Amino acid sequence: RSIANGQTFPATVIGFDRSHDIAVLQLGGGGLQPANIGNSDTVTVGEPIVSLGNAGGVGGTPSAVDGRVAALNQTVSASDSLTGSTETLNGLIQVDAAIRPGDSGGPTVNAANQVIGMNTAASENYHLGRGQGFAIPINEAMGIARQIQGGGGSPTVHIGPTAFIGVGVNDAPGGAGAVVKQVIPTGPAAGAGLNPGEVITSINGQPVNSATALTAILDQHHPGENIQVGLQDRTINVTL
Repeated sequence: RSIANGQTFPATVIGFDRSHDIAVLQLGGGGLQPANIGNSDTVTVGEPIVSLGNAGGVGGTPSAVDGRVAALNQTVSASDSLTGSTETLNGLIQVDAAIRPGDSGGPTVNAANQVIGMNTAASENYHLGRGQGFAIPINEAMGIARQIQGGGGSPTVHIGPTAFIGVGVNDAPGGAGAVVKQVIPTGPAAGAGLNPGEVITSINGQPVNSATALTAILDQHHPGENIQVGLQDRTINVTL
């Protein structure tokens, strides 16, 4: 939704690279002003920034918090609350700004109003008022985006729509699989009879030993495909 006039635009997923937390969407319609992209190679510790996003996922006018660049080339482990998967992101810009969950995907801009990073993670201490967040350098983000736009699939780059199975999972104890914590009522898994508490152990015969492994395997598939989901005591067919 455009904040300027309330207009909405249809969007299509062109592709994504989950290992770098980057996706490319194509918007329909027109009249949108592109962001002013800067050069993240010139970012320096101490320079002022503003980070924008959708703090708390509440929508409406974007949140905007100011701060400074605290460090460069940082590494963090980020988790996805729905899929239960984790990813390690490298080379990040750390900012002393109160980035919150929901701000991910928003821009961090410099004093010249140039985008230098894309927000990707918030510190677990954000609720204590200790502003700290992490952004993907915009040069890296744009490089991956160009690869996706060129149709360059790879072991980490998925081209096309995202397959959806409709479960929230966590790691099962002892690497026994991905335990289902939530089943989306209208999703494919619910329609196939998958229940909370069951443990997914394989997809099409590929072992699933964690929530992250489940996500990685599903990234190889597309909507409409039929997969065999192995559980601890049975196997079900699910159309993604």
